[in-house]
Amino acid sequence: MDQFLNILITFCSFIVLIGIIIGIHELGHFLVARKFGVHVIRFKIGFGKTLLSKFDKKGTEFSIGLLPLGGYVQMLGESSFLEENESKKDNYRKKISYSDVSLGARAFITSAGPLANFLLAIAAYFLIFLIGTKDLVPIVGQVNENSLAMEAGLDVGDTIISIDNKLISSYRDLNTVLASRVGETGSIEVKFQKVQSNIISFSSVDITDWLSSELEQSVVTSFGINPFMPAIISFVQKDSPAQKSGMLKGDQVLEVENSLIESWHDLVIAISNLPDSDAFIKVQRDSEILLLPISVGSTINEMGIKIGRIGIAGISSIEEMPQEMIVVNKAGPVKALFLAINETYRFTVLILDSIGKLISGSISSENIGGPIQISVLAGSAAKAGFISFINMVAILSINLGLLNLLPIPILDGGQLVLISIEKLKGSPVSEVFIEYSYRIGLFLVVGLMLYAVFNDIARIV
Repeated sequence: MDQFLNILITFCSFIVLIGIIIGIHELGHFLVARKFGVHVIRFKIGFGKTLLSKFDKKGTEFSIGLLPLGGYVQMLGESSFLEENESKKDNYRKKISYSDVSLGARAFITSAGPLANFLLAIAAYFLIFLIGTKDLVPIVGQVNENSLAMEAGLDVGDTIISIDNKLISSYRDLNTVLASRVGETGSIEVKFQKVQSNIISFSSVDITDWLSSELEQSVVTSFGINPFMPAIISFVQKDSPAQKSGMLKGDQVLEVENSLIESWHDLVIAISNLPDSDAFIKVQRDSEILLLPISVGSTINEMGIKIGRIGIAGISSIEEMPQEMIVVNKAGPVKALFLAINETYRFTVLILDSIGKLISGSISSENIGGPIQISVLAGSAAKAGFISFINMVAILSINLGLLNLLPIPILDGGQLVLISIEKLKGSPVSEVFIEYSYRIGLFLVVGLMLYAVFNDIARIV
């Protein structure tokens, strides 16, 4: 039942997500075309067999296709006009076609789709900052062996201040800045404050084609660190060794057998090393320090090794974190708008940089994802909450806007190139040239989609 529910959430989230970002894109084309008086024959979301269809008073057909993988606005003067019957041709002769308006108007109509996607991203981020978001302060919770973080000299409890001279105030910032270095060769500059001191340290680590192959984990984890999770108990299992010892929800573990515990990771390691043994655990409960005797139980892990177990769980959501470890981003309308524009710009630059690295080969093409990966991400975002889903809308909307601006025929960017050529020539581009350029563009786009789907399937297999 749970699996069916997860599949249903994933599918519905994907449909809603794609419907929003594609619908807004096509709405941009539609509204500007109407503004210049161009007759719109069809406004369709999805491809293939039409499921729903309705005509408005101006004769435009609004429809939904079976395959939710795109959409289009068909204007009078485009190729499918020739497929209309004679009676409709007579009606269309009284209307303004796409080719009748000026080159400037055509450029505006063409660019309105991507522009609408950027405006959608700004609106999404505006809503996010208006509602307010919570993120973790960039404190190191774990340093992986033989990682860049270890090479940089980072320790558990250190606070990262900046990466490459870019201020880091949260793990979101850390992820964004490190993501911009994927596929590069050079050095990463790290500025951080040592744990429980005011000492500011600087370090530099060299990278060569960093993470140029497919990413199997987040860039932060690949760098070698995980978020700091305090050793605070959020759940005590009934009849477990922890409950029998008197441990309660909210207790913070300070020591296990005189070994200092700084994070949840430390606690897991300490307990794991004490299977079927008696021990003492020091905890802080409010302002009181308690020393509790405990008989550690055991279990067999996935590697067949016996490890200690006491029946507790750590903090599972940001809401349970101590306030000093949370950074809150919330703003009034004016500041939220400014932050939204800045966030849209930041991700636009990051995505453009990633596209450039894909083209140059600095990043593996295996990172290209298709509809299956998008559906999985949409489902995960929906289950994570409203803010996460809106954030996904913003990111994918920017992606769609930039993708459509690529100078590939049949995409908006290719249309703008053809308009520019016509402007430079001073005369229309030949129909033969347009036809062959469209064929090439269709081949490239279909090829890219097939490759993305292949990558999706490869990830599952």
